[in-house]
Amino acid sequence: MVEFVVGVPPGLPGWEPLFLAGSGAALGDWAAAGVPLDRWEDGTARARVEFPPASRVQYLVTRGRWRLAESDGDGRERAPRELVARADATVELAVAGWGRDAVRYHPDFGSNFLPHARPISVYVPPGYDLETHRRYPVLYMHDGQNLFDAETSFAGVPWAADEVAEREARRHAADPVIVVGVGNTVDRLKEYAPRRAGPDAADDWSAAYGRFLVEEVKPFIDRTYRTATGPAATGIAGSSMGGLISLHLARGYPHVFGRCAALSPSLWWDREFFLSTAGTAWPRDCRVWLDTGEDEGTGRVGRLGNLTRTRKLARLFAEAGLAAGRDYAYREVPGGTHDEAAWHARFDQVLRFLFPPHSSHAV
Repeated sequence: MVEFVVGVPPGLPGWEPLFLAGSGAALGDWAAAGVPLDRWEDGTARARVEFPPASRVQYLVTRGRWRLAESDGDGRERAPRELVARADATVELAVAGWGRDAVRYHPDFGSNFLPHARPISVYVPPGYDLETHRRYPVLYMHDGQNLFDAETSFAGVPWAADEVAEREARRHAADPVIVVGVGNTVDRLKEYAPRRAGPDAADDWSAAYGRFLVEEVKPFIDRTYRTATGPAATGIAGSSMGGLISLHLARGYPHVFGRCAALSPSLWWDREFFLSTAGTAWPRDCRVWLDTGEDEGTGRVGRLGNLTRTRKLARLFAEAGLAAGRDYAYREVPGGTHDEAAWHARFDQVLRFLFPPHSSHAV
């Protein structure tokens, strides 16, 4: 049994919970709220943890979220602490400060192709500021306001994409990945919704949105952050209409995006426009995650047929010769609904499939 005695920086309210988060089942397998610490009146926080004999573990102290893990005291990332567990040991440690600059914001990012500026938010994975030689794969995601912060997300429920990506990277369940949230605008539907040629074509801004991502956002990210730049290291992802535009852009830019995730894609749009050309046209080297919730409908018409249409797309992928589990993954989520909470719940699986651990593209 190891007793941890944690010195807590002054100013933290006594009611706020603290945790140990670390490797192995005894420390929660890198869940940010792994092992609760008891707050003592002497200013310390304590927990007793039983490990298998001679366990070698890594750990950090957190306030229940990875954004609020202990830092070096100056807002920079702290390397995990290490311990070889021995019977009846006491480990005393002091926390210098909380939180690293894991999500970085670029407000009012303008474009020569679209009329509206928008926020770009960028999550950098654990190790980014410690391993300064390393370059990281990048996942570009639509509806960026919904990814990281409850204050900006729809209905106050974010994907918590940063927390999920951090946990999966620390577990070595997925490669560390930079996640770029591209904010939407009042013209979201025009930007995310390709149309057939016809009288409504003027309302289709999807081509301009694609150029915005490929010719403006991606070059900025590559200049500003240490990215791995090839298609095998570059993904595009979104849900609902964001899932639909992800499919269109992955097909339209195979030299840019070699990874794609479409969660609950709105395949009903414009009389199933994407489905009408989906099968043989899919890039052979683009790995795609496709899913839908079982509660998203089996209707034949309108928006209530998400499950029916997504099944059809999965069949088209198989008929085109794509191998399930290698070229694409398809999931029907029991009880899955069409909302941010449902997409958050399976984002870990998305990362594991698109960016499996120790992939050659993370260099």
